[in-house]
Amino acid sequence: MDAALSCLPEAGVRVERLSQERPGDSRVDAVFELVAGEARARFAAEEKGRAPYPNELRNLDRVRHALAPVGVPCLVVPFVGEALGRALTEAGWSWADTQCNFDLRAPGMVLRQRRTTAPPKPSRTALPQGPGSLAIIRTLIRFGRSETEEHTGSSLAAQARVSQPRASQVLHRLQALDLVRRSDSGRWIPDRAALLDRFLAEYRGPQAWEKYLYTLDMPSDVALRAARSAPTTGPIAVSADVGPDLITPWRRPSILILYAAQDIPLSELGVVEAQGTHDANVILRIPRDTSVFAVPEFVADFQGVEVPLADLSQQIWDLHFLGGADRLEAAGLLREWLLSRP
Repeated sequence: MDAALSCLPEAGVRVERLSQERPGDSRVDAVFELVAGEARARFAAEEKGRAPYPNELRNLDRVRHALAPVGVPCLVVPFVGEALGRALTEAGWSWADTQCNFDLRAPGMVLRQRRTTAPPKPSRTALPQGPGSLAIIRTLIRFGRSETEEHTGSSLAAQARVSQPRASQVLHRLQALDLVRRSDSGRWIPDRAALLDRFLAEYRGPQAWEKYLYTLDMPSDVALRAARSAPTTGPIAVSADVGPDLITPWRRPSILILYAAQDIPLSELGVVEAQGTHDANVILRIPRDTSVFAVPEFVADFQGVEVPLADLSQQIWDLHFLGGADRLEAAGLLREWLLSRP
């Protein structure tokens, strides 16, 4: 909160912090008044550790209505991108982030500033890296609520294909970060939402060799051909845009990120090499991070063919990688689907 408010005086706005108040049963994280010239307005702030996805804004309506009797509802988060900033304003929120971006509106007052369009990079990578470590993290994120009894060190090690000592080392590292806890029976219980958000913020990417390709067909048709050729060309995994659309349909896919264990002949995919990244609509990746391949295999039925999909956390990361407001919304929908699995 202080980091976000400290940016305002630099813009010529005086900030006066007031005591916290409680409208009904809802806690206000901060109440402050802004003075800009002759204009003065009071804001009631809700602070969150991450920015909401666009599809989550409707869930914040109750909070916004609870804050309104105290002051203009204001959301404070670490970073707000341009698309989300517009969505927050349209939803009736004022907002500020710790990167000195803000859009604060009240009767007779409009204060707007954008200093950066890119989210801050973590000051240090706290999550353990490497395919084996990441496979454990992905498994903890992927497991549904009814599967927590399977979270033993030995079962996680077997699924991630690492030694039990390495699995124990990773789990204790995550425990120190308050991302997992150990039950009395020795089961590891993750905070799946926090672990997913931390993964998305710190993941270094699949470390892949890439080939940029082009097709006149739908990208989903290329995914279908890749799945049919997999018995002879080797394992594949379909990611954004096609993968998320096969799980929770959201729009007509325009790009396919395809992971493969080895290079696939262009004739098998029905594609040609693109002139550059700007005109590619198929990206073939052979990753060093093999944890992008879900274990056990995660498939979607598409036109009667079982299409292997990339790990769900990878699909969300790839939606962010490709960028765009619609993909950010799709990432939120897929995140919601993943975390609500029984």
